[in-house]
Amino acid sequence: MPVPSRRLKDDVDGTVDHHAAQQGRWPALAEVDIRWRGSFSYLTAIIQRGGQDERIPLCRIEYLGKDEEWGFALYSPATDSYTPALLHTGTDTGHPNDAFDTAALIHLAGYEA
Repeated sequence: MPVPSRRLKDDVDGTVDHHAAQQGRWPALAEVDIRWRGSFSYLTAIIQRGGQDERIPLCRIEYLGKDEEWGFALYSPATDSYTPALLHTGTDTGHPNDAFDTAALIHLAGYEA
């Protein structure tokens, strides 16, 4: 199983957080927290509500060996687990920004502007 380099991890961290902030669709979104474990990355939205931070797990992406192609699994609060799913693009792999967009549409719908 390939593991992304430190440089690639840093690029993904910055790119996804910047992409999320630039959309303007999620005004309560303070940042996207990304945790790494091996070839997996876990994206969590940090939402500011009433002066408090709320953490909302979004999805897991998996490094497949190419900088632009990542596997995608959506977080399920009912089972507290990640389930492989299609991105909003209709594919099962894609850029980490596509993973954020897909998961945000599902998990952050109540936080829209």
